[in-house]
Amino acid sequence: MKNTEIKENNRWAKIEDMIGKAENLILSTHINPDGDGIGSQLAMASYLKKLGKKFIILNPSPVSYEIQFLSEYADFLHYDRSTHKYLLPLADLVIVLDIGDYNRLGYLGEDLLEVGLQMVSIDHHPHQEPNKFSYAIHDTSACSTGFLIFDYLKYVYGTTDSLSKEAADGLYVALMTDTGSFRFSNADADSHEMASELIRLGVKPHELYQKVYESLPLEKVKLLALALGKIHMAGHGKLAWFVITEDMIKDAGASKEHVSGFTDTVRSIQGVEVAIMIHELSENKTRLNFRSKGKVKINGLARKFGGGGHQFAAGALVDKPLDIVREAIVAEGVSEIEHQLKKDF
Repeated sequence: MKNTEIKENNRWAKIEDMIGKAENLILSTHINPDGDGIGSQLAMASYLKKLGKKFIILNPSPVSYEIQFLSEYADFLHYDRSTHKYLLPLADLVIVLDIGDYNRLGYLGEDLLEVGLQMVSIDHHPHQEPNKFSYAIHDTSACSTGFLIFDYLKYVYGTTDSLSKEAADGLYVALMTDTGSFRFSNADADSHEMASELIRLGVKPHELYQKVYESLPLEKVKLLALALGKIHMAGHGKLAWFVITEDMIKDAGASKEHVSGFTDTVRSIQGVEVAIMIHELSENKTRLNFRSKGKVKINGLARKFGGGGHQFAAGALVDKPLDIVREAIVAEGVSEIEHQLKKDF
């Protein structure tokens, strides 16, 4: 097969064509964006700059402090209806990265549908069908959305040598954060090969690791201490759950963004298979965060509460008070573990 035929038959050909025809683009990702979403956006933004495209990055939430340093490379705007809604009709293509579910675009998603723009989704999360995108590549075998963007850029450039410094750093942050620094089960051979290529391009893993994981605000550490002091066990020690209340956040002088990574820490307890964070966002809104060591699939559990995600990392947002959600999720969590691990009970 000729090289031109290979390129035409590649899964990225349609997206390359759509970007090529677009003049003004919007990049976005999910509420409470993580390293994968922001790092992928940064790499895609670098590519659009090289093409000479006009674009804007609009996200439904601000960039969290752990990855704030990536803002040195690009403007990640927190979508505000009064300020930004008039910009939406000016675009002719929207590229949404790492979204998991369209509803995780929040108000921005509602406004984009109202305008009726073409929307592309690139993601490694499972999606329910039909979805609201004009075209989508949803590859659940990929370790991260950053890996998919890396694959796309290799396709359009023909080599990794054309990646800019900001693109390489963004992609490494995406890879590092979504594989748990290569500790999670999704850290496959492809992820390590990608890391190797990025390192050869000049990425310094120790520097990026320190910026993401070793620059914790004291307020976050104080909040973590409060959470760890109130861990509850259930399901014969296979479920560990904890609560983050508004008062706890206030007492620690922290903010709701500081809870990232807490569930991973609790999951590390010996004998625990599933960890659940029950986070009070307001009087009638509770966030759930699920992490599994790999024996118990928890995305189905998340869907029962209106959420979703990966098999072993998922979440949900519930419009109910903390106490009601807590009672329901602990019971459902134990039931799910018992169902999936029958031989261990």
